[in-house]
Amino acid sequence: MRLILRYWNTLINSTLHPENECISSLTDASIQIFKLHSKEEQERVRNSFLEGMIQRTKFKDKQQWVQINQAVLIRMIDKLYSYSQRKEQDSRFLELYNTISSHLENTLNFIKDFFGNYFNLNENVPFACLVVSLKELRTQAELLQESVQPFKPYIHALADILVNNFNRFSLEKKTGATYNELLFQEELIHQLLATKTVASENSINEVLFYFNYNDNDYIDYLKEKLKDLAEPLNTTKEKVGALRFEQKNFNQLPSRLVGNLNSDMPSLREQINHWIEEEIKFLKEANVQNETTQPVEKEKVYIHVPFKGAEIYLLHKAFIDSGGAPGETYKSLFEKTATHLTNKSQKGFSSESLQKNSDKINYESKENVKRFLQKMIRNIDSY
Repeated sequence: MRLILRYWNTLINSTLHPENECISSLTDASIQIFKLHSKEEQERVRNSFLEGMIQRTKFKDKQQWVQINQAVLIRMIDKLYSYSQRKEQDSRFLELYNTISSHLENTLNFIKDFFGNYFNLNENVPFACLVVSLKELRTQAELLQESVQPFKPYIHALADILVNNFNRFSLEKKTGATYNELLFQEELIHQLLATKTVASENSINEVLFYFNYNDNDYIDYLKEKLKDLAEPLNTTKEKVGALRFEQKNFNQLPSRLVGNLNSDMPSLREQINHWIEEEIKFLKEANVQNETTQPVEKEKVYIHVPFKGAEIYLLHKAFIDSGGAPGETYKSLFEKTATHLTNKSQKGFSSESLQKNSDKINYESKENVKRFLQKMIRNIDSY
């Protein structure tokens, strides 16, 4: 291994080391020769590396060959980066460091692109590459935030969660990130910026479940959405049914077999399923306790009315619109009265069935209601 990288190793650790007294005497011509030799070294190292791969027949040997060369290349790139960060650096040497570093990066990327099965993705990305990648990630995060502006507020809320993640990653990982960590973020934002992905909450959820985006803020967001969905429903059965339906939808979303945002936490799907199961358990236990403490409901009393469904709907609407029940809506009034009404064709109505009668209003139903109301006025005048 040391043989195929010997030229670069000697050049970086000895010849071009900033503390080497001889380096200050290098001429422009010498610097150009170093650049030329380093460029030629790319091809020689590539050929030597391929020969080494051919000589090794076992997977473990190939993997070791790749990862040793990978580790040495990364260390040399990092060392050149540290040289370039020194204060009062001669611009000629800075250009030389950057040129040789690009040759090393090309060689490292060649190994990664063609022998990815053996590449160690848990190895840290070279600092020089990381700086560029994090800058690009922040730029793409800004594009993501701009792209959601035409959409509804809840899309903005999701985008804020994601942008915060990308910015937090860029800040926390500026001193070091593995290939796996960086690759996850890059692939995620690339998918989010794909056409129409951020246009709907469902399409964003599909991407995040696929990537197993087990972020605390996103999980809290999903929990609040589920609470808001279940709380307005009247019965435990309805609440449980709504939660089960959403659970089914989440579980049917495709997911990658490997990789997640936080490796030290359960997967996104596990956490959401656990929360839903606990919520359903709580609802059922609360319902059982309520049934044991509530008195037996008395037989429902019905009021017979000579009106059809559309006419009942009109009477309620006229009552609300005229200010007869401040603080009530059509729906809330229907829920309190509809189940106690009966006519020739139906005994008790649901709120939903009465609201559907808004589509059945015709001239005849309007006239019937008007005659009834006019008769009420005449009767009041006679009292």
